[in-house]
Amino acid sequence: MRVLDVHADHCSFERVAAPPAEDAPDPEEPTPDPADDTLPVPSEGGFDDCLVAFVAIEGDDAHDPDAVAAEVADHLADRAEDLRLSRLLVYPCPALSERASDNETSVACCRALARALDDRGDGDGDGLDVLRAPVGWHHALTLESAGHPFAESVNRFTGTVEVKAVESEWTVVVDGERRDLDAVRPDLDEHTREAFELAMDGPTVDHRIARGDRDGGHSSLAESDGLGGRRLLPAGRLVQDLLTDRVHERLLDAGAAPVETAVTYDPSDPDTARLLGALGTVDAYPERGARLRPSARLGALAFLRDADLRPGDCPLRLAETGLVARDGDAATVPTAHAVTAGRDTAWESLAEFAALVTGLNRDCGLDAVPVCHAGEAVPPARLDDLAAALDRPLLVHRFADEAAAASGTVRLEFHDRRRDPGDVPHVRLSPGLAERAGIAFDRAGGEPEDGHDHPVIVDCEPLGSLDIAHTTLWESPPAWLAPTQVRFVTVAADHRDRATALASEVTEAGLRADVDDRPEPVDERLDRAERDRVPFVVVVGNREATVDEPPLKVWDRRAGTERALSVEALVARVENAVDGAPRRERYLPFLVADGPLRGTERANREG
Repeated sequence: MRVLDVHADHCSFERVAAPPAEDAPDPEEPTPDPADDTLPVPSEGGFDDCLVAFVAIEGDDAHDPDAVAAEVADHLADRAEDLRLSRLLVYPCPALSERASDNETSVACCRALARALDDRGDGDGDGLDVLRAPVGWHHALTLESAGHPFAESVNRFTGTVEVKAVESEWTVVVDGERRDLDAVRPDLDEHTREAFELAMDGPTVDHRIARGDRDGGHSSLAESDGLGGRRLLPAGRLVQDLLTDRVHERLLDAGAAPVETAVTYDPSDPDTARLLGALGTVDAYPERGARLRPSARLGALAFLRDADLRPGDCPLRLAETGLVARDGDAATVPTAHAVTAGRDTAWESLAEFAALVTGLNRDCGLDAVPVCHAGEAVPPARLDDLAAALDRPLLVHRFADEAAAASGTVRLEFHDRRRDPGDVPHVRLSPGLAERAGIAFDRAGGEPEDGHDHPVIVDCEPLGSLDIAHTTLWESPPAWLAPTQVRFVTVAADHRDRATALASEVTEAGLRADVDDRPEPVDERLDRAERDRVPFVVVVGNREATVDEPPLKVWDRRAGTERALSVEALVARVENAVDGAPRRERYLPFLVADGPLRGTERANREG
């Protein structure tokens, strides 16, 4: 809400006419006597020696009109006290903002402001004498400013009040029993214990610096672009594409229909502002023009707001992968959304999404440890059922927050000791989100399961940001994610033909193989294969080059063992390791010596 307050020697207004029907909906009916908002809303009126508050209700005020109104009421009461005034005239003025709200939101917020101002009276009639003009009319306005240096001020309020500490409790649900975290800690495996501790510590300032430098030490995947960001190298591009393929497969299996929504938005648009407010995202300095969306949920809400949504269509599931803004940068985040007809079905979708997240992270070699954040309004039985469905210890954070208690919002996160807590896969059940966003059922399609007019939305980010995930799992990626799955390292130059023939045979089987015959010591090239996370490495020497089909000595990186295998057995071994996973052709050259140079290597060679 944007507010221009003026100390006036006199201010009065008179209703003239309603706007044409094509410009605005029906205006607010004047109520000369106090009504449900406790303040008179006459068609004309005014004060001498008063404070005049010109208010522009903005779209994102819809997320919490009472919180915004309370903040504005505190400001106006303080201003009146400083100026020693006892009269206040509230005048709706949409022209103050480029992102003015719709008429319904304006009326709701003005009434909330009236209630907030009335609450600031002391009950003995010594509070402010307040009058407000009705919303949606053309008025004739008379204003005489007091004209002193402190007569005017302009401010914007978002309802972001000081965060109060709330009581919270951390418990672990294990084997159907709630136990104190300290008591159960010795029984947890090391990975689960560390993941729980990271979840309780909370996110770092910059998620990408949480476990090392900005590139996470993985120069095989990305490097600085010299412009304050980073660029993906071919290996990183391949890993990200494979991750995207796997996520899409999982989401399609879960019945989520792919959609594509805009990745930019204009915060000055009233409809967009309302959706931002519904998400609780407010721009401190709104400007006209395109911005990268803060969440993929913004596009999904716009899609659902415009859809002909019927209870019989639910549960409806949508999925997309697109860019969002995180920590001042762009991040690629796959998402899924379940639109349900009531809370029972919403909890079922939450459990199904949780199983999807667990399976997807297992595919990627990550152990997803569940942590649930829930307010007091969430029934304990729901959390017990959730822990039973996950079939592993569930860390539960219960907090005594009034807003959470009223909404019943639940956020189920999946932590890993290699991930920063600020960017983890999660599933979120938001009972009031659809109503705040103006998404309602068409009752012609049947009755929703709980009789409410608005669906319950469950959101899922099954892998978090792909840009962070691909470096997180780079410590020990599964074979299907390795940019090169089999590498043949020659001992001498005359072994190149044999190595090339072997690599070609592996490639023809649909696997990614290459040859490293660079004129460098074998040990250095084996170290390079380790840095490139190649799961299977074969050294080709005289025996392999001169004997017909000798067993190959294959180093299995994940198993940490060397074994003798024929080419056919090697192919079968790799096929077994990548069975059921997405496949893509090699992005890197067949010969490592022909590969694209990273900036650091180029600088070293030129130096």
